[in-house]
Amino acid sequence: MSDFTTTLSDTIQETCQESIAHPFISQLSSGELPRATFRYYLIQDHHYLTAFNQLHQLIADHLPEPDATTLRHLGEGEDLARAKMHREINLTSAEIAATPVAPNAYAYITHMYYQLNQYGVAAATAGLLPCYWLYSQVAQKLADHHSPVPLYQEFFDSYAAADFTASTEQMKAIVHSADEPARQQMTRAFNVSCYYEKQFWQMAFEQQQWTN
Repeated sequence: MSDFTTTLSDTIQETCQESIAHPFISQLSSGELPRATFRYYLIQDHHYLTAFNQLHQLIADHLPEPDATTLRHLGEGEDLARAKMHREINLTSAEIAATPVAPNAYAYITHMYYQLNQYGVAAATAGLLPCYWLYSQVAQKLADHHSPVPLYQEFFDSYAAADFTASTEQMKAIVHSADEPARQQMTRAFNVSCYYEKQFWQMAFEQQQWTN
Protein backbone atom coordinates (compact mmCIF):
# COMPACT_ATOMS: atom_id res chain seq x y z
CA MET A 1 0.00 0.00 0.00
CA SER A 2 1.41 3.39 -0.96
CA ASP A 3 1.79 6.04 1.70
CA PHE A 4 -1.42 7.93 0.97
CA THR A 5 -0.77 10.85 3.29
CA THR A 6 2.55 11.48 1.54
CA THR A 7 0.60 12.22 -1.64
CA LEU A 8 -1.15 15.02 0.25
CA SER A 9 2.05 16.64 1.53
CA ASP A 10 2.58 19.05 -1.37
CA THR A 11 -0.93 20.44 -0.95
CA ILE A 12 -0.57 20.96 2.79
CA GLN A 13 2.86 22.56 2.40
CA GLU A 14 1.52 24.98 -0.23
CA THR A 15 -1.45 25.77 2.00
CA CYS A 16 0.92 26.33 4.92
CA GLN A 17 3.09 28.78 3.00
CA GLU A 18 0.07 30.71 1.78
CA SER A 19 -1.29 30.78 5.33
CA ILE A 20 1.93 32.12 6.81
CA ALA A 21 1.95 34.87 4.18
CA HIS A 22 -1.66 35.81 4.88
CA PRO A 23 -2.03 39.06 6.86
CA PHE A 24 -4.16 37.35 9.51
CA ILE A 25 -1.34 34.97 10.42
CA SER A 26 1.51 37.42 9.80
CA GLN A 27 -0.14 40.06 11.98
CA LEU A 28 -0.99 37.48 14.62
CA SER A 29 2.70 36.57 14.72
CA SER A 30 3.90 40.20 14.74
CA GLY A 31 1.31 41.25 17.32
CA GLU A 32 -0.25 43.82 14.97
CA LEU A 33 -3.57 42.00 14.52
CA PRO A 34 -6.43 44.05 16.05
CA ARG A 35 -7.90 42.37 19.11
CA ALA A 36 -11.39 42.71 17.60
CA THR A 37 -10.26 40.69 14.58
CA PHE A 38 -8.98 37.88 16.78
CA ARG A 39 -12.19 38.00 18.80
CA TYR A 40 -14.18 37.58 15.57
CA TYR A 41 -11.96 34.64 14.65
CA LEU A 42 -12.51 32.92 17.99
CA ILE A 43 -16.29 33.26 17.67
CA GLN A 44 -16.36 31.82 14.16
CA ASP A 45 -13.84 29.15 15.09
CA HIS A 46 -16.09 28.11 17.95
CA HIS A 47 -18.96 27.65 15.50
CA TYR A 48 -16.66 25.62 13.25
CA LEU A 49 -15.20 23.52 16.07
CA THR A 50 -18.67 22.67 17.39
CA ALA A 51 -19.50 21.07 14.03
CA PHE A 52 -15.96 19.67 13.74
CA ASN A 53 -16.28 17.88 17.09
CA GLN A 54 -19.74 16.55 16.23
CA LEU A 55 -18.37 15.12 13.00
CA HIS A 56 -15.69 13.28 14.93
CA GLN A 57 -18.40 11.53 16.91
CA LEU A 58 -20.55 10.76 13.86
CA ILE A 59 -17.62 9.39 11.88
CA ALA A 60 -16.35 7.38 14.85
CA ASP A 61 -19.65 5.51 15.00
CA HIS A 62 -18.72 3.91 11.66
CA LEU A 63 -15.05 3.16 12.30
CA PRO A 64 -13.56 -0.06 13.69
CA GLU A 65 -11.71 -0.03 16.97
CA PRO A 66 -9.27 1.34 17.98
CA ASP A 67 -9.73 4.12 15.38
CA ALA A 68 -13.21 4.92 16.68
CA THR A 69 -11.99 5.52 20.22
CA THR A 70 -9.06 7.58 18.94
CA LEU A 71 -11.29 9.79 16.83
CA ARG A 72 -13.74 10.41 19.67
CA HIS A 73 -10.86 11.45 21.90
CA LEU A 74 -9.38 13.73 19.22
CA GLY A 75 -12.70 15.51 18.87
CA GLU A 76 -12.36 16.83 22.42
CA GLY A 77 -8.78 18.08 22.09
CA GLU A 78 -9.07 21.84 21.54
CA ASP A 79 -11.84 22.67 23.98
CA LEU A 80 -9.69 23.45 27.02
CA ALA A 81 -7.23 25.69 25.14
CA ARG A 82 -10.05 27.61 23.50
CA ALA A 83 -11.98 28.00 26.76
CA LYS A 84 -8.92 29.61 28.34
CA MET A 85 -8.60 32.11 25.46
CA HIS A 86 -12.30 32.92 25.71
CA ARG A 87 -11.92 33.74 29.40
CA GLU A 88 -8.91 35.95 28.74
CA ILE A 89 -10.89 38.20 26.39
CA ASN A 90 -14.19 37.89 28.27
CA LEU A 91 -15.87 36.12 25.39
CA THR A 92 -19.11 34.64 26.69
CA SER A 93 -21.25 31.80 25.40
CA ALA A 94 -24.11 34.27 25.05
CA GLU A 95 -22.07 36.48 22.71
CA ILE A 96 -21.04 33.46 20.65
CA ALA A 97 -24.63 32.21 20.42
CA ALA A 98 -25.83 35.66 19.34
CA THR A 99 -23.30 35.83 16.48
CA PRO A 100 -24.38 34.04 13.29
CA VAL A 101 -22.07 31.68 11.48
CA ALA A 102 -20.27 33.71 8.79
CA PRO A 103 -20.52 32.72 5.10
CA ASN A 104 -17.12 31.05 4.75
CA ALA A 105 -17.45 29.19 8.04
CA TYR A 106 -20.91 28.03 6.97
CA ALA A 107 -19.53 26.82 3.63
CA TYR A 108 -16.67 24.95 5.29
CA ILE A 109 -19.00 23.21 7.75
CA THR A 110 -21.40 22.34 4.93
CA HIS A 111 -18.53 20.87 2.90
CA MET A 112 -17.53 18.54 5.74
CA TYR A 113 -21.06 17.26 6.31
CA TYR A 114 -21.51 16.85 2.56
CA GLN A 115 -18.48 14.55 2.41
CA LEU A 116 -19.97 12.34 5.12
CA ASN A 117 -23.51 12.27 3.74
CA GLN A 118 -22.63 11.99 0.06
CA TYR A 119 -19.39 9.98 0.00
CA GLY A 120 -19.07 8.32 3.38
CA VAL A 121 -16.66 7.93 6.26
CA ALA A 122 -13.35 7.84 4.39
CA ALA A 123 -13.93 11.12 2.54
CA ALA A 124 -15.31 12.77 5.67
CA THR A 125 -12.23 11.76 7.67
CA ALA A 126 -9.93 13.14 4.98
CA GLY A 127 -11.92 16.37 5.11
CA LEU A 128 -11.08 16.73 8.82
CA LEU A 129 -7.33 16.25 8.41
CA PRO A 130 -6.26 19.69 7.08
CA CYS A 131 -7.43 21.41 10.25
CA TYR A 132 -4.94 19.32 12.23
CA TRP A 133 -2.10 19.19 9.76
CA LEU A 134 -2.18 22.83 8.67
CA TYR A 135 -2.31 24.32 12.18
CA SER A 136 0.51 22.03 13.28
CA GLN A 137 2.66 23.02 10.30
CA VAL A 138 2.01 26.75 10.69
CA ALA A 139 2.83 26.67 14.40
CA GLN A 140 6.02 24.70 13.87
CA LYS A 141 7.26 26.97 11.08
CA LEU A 142 6.61 30.06 13.21
CA ALA A 143 8.07 28.57 16.38
CA ASP A 144 11.01 31.00 16.32
CA HIS A 145 8.80 34.06 15.77
CA HIS A 146 7.32 34.89 19.16
CA SER A 147 4.36 37.23 19.11
CA PRO A 148 4.68 40.15 21.54
CA VAL A 149 1.00 39.68 22.43
CA PRO A 150 0.76 36.84 24.99
CA LEU A 151 -2.72 35.80 23.85
CA TYR A 152 -1.54 35.45 20.26
CA GLN A 153 1.54 33.51 21.29
CA GLU A 154 -0.69 31.25 23.36
CA PHE A 155 -2.60 30.47 20.16
CA PHE A 156 0.58 29.39 18.36
CA ASP A 157 1.91 27.49 21.36
CA SER A 158 -1.24 25.40 21.63
CA TYR A 159 -0.65 24.06 18.11
CA ALA A 160 3.11 23.64 18.45
CA ALA A 161 2.67 21.54 21.61
CA ALA A 162 3.67 17.90 21.59
CA ASP A 163 0.14 16.71 22.31
CA PHE A 164 -1.26 18.47 19.25
CA THR A 165 1.57 17.09 17.10
CA ALA A 166 0.67 13.63 18.38
CA SER A 167 -3.01 14.24 17.58
CA THR A 168 -2.09 15.25 14.04
CA GLU A 169 -0.10 12.05 13.56
CA GLN A 170 -3.00 9.98 14.90
CA MET A 171 -5.38 11.66 12.48
CA LYS A 172 -3.00 11.07 9.58
CA ALA A 173 -2.80 7.39 10.53
CA ILE A 174 -6.59 7.05 10.47
CA VAL A 175 -6.77 8.68 7.04
CA HIS A 176 -3.90 6.54 5.75
CA SER A 177 -5.70 3.34 6.73
CA ALA A 178 -8.58 3.91 4.28
CA ASP A 179 -9.05 1.55 1.34
CA GLU A 180 -7.56 2.37 -2.06
CA PRO A 181 -10.93 2.79 -3.90
CA ALA A 182 -11.91 5.69 -1.62
CA ARG A 183 -8.74 7.68 -2.10
CA GLN A 184 -9.72 9.75 -5.12
CA GLN A 185 -12.65 11.31 -3.27
CA MET A 186 -10.57 11.55 -0.10
CA THR A 187 -8.02 13.61 -1.99
CA ARG A 188 -10.77 15.84 -3.30
CA ALA A 189 -12.24 16.28 0.20
CA PHE A 190 -8.80 17.07 1.59
CA ASN A 191 -8.06 19.64 -1.11
CA VAL A 192 -11.40 21.41 -0.66
CA SER A 193 -10.82 21.60 3.10
CA CYS A 194 -7.41 23.15 2.44
CA TYR A 195 -9.14 25.76 0.29
CA TYR A 196 -11.58 26.58 3.06
CA GLU A 197 -8.80 26.77 5.64
CA LYS A 198 -7.25 29.60 3.60
CA GLN A 199 -10.65 31.22 3.19
CA PHE A 200 -11.12 31.08 6.96
CA TRP A 201 -8.12 33.40 7.47
CA GLN A 202 -9.54 35.87 4.96
CA MET A 203 -13.01 35.64 6.48
CA ALA A 204 -11.58 36.50 9.90
CA PHE A 205 -9.30 39.24 8.61
CA GLU A 206 -12.14 41.12 6.91
CA GLN A 207 -14.68 40.13 9.60
CA GLN A 208 -16.96 38.81 6.88
CA GLN A 209 -20.70 39.41 7.25
CA TRP A 210 -23.75 38.23 5.38
CA THR A 211 -25.04 40.65 2.74
CA ASN A 212 -28.57 40.81 1.36
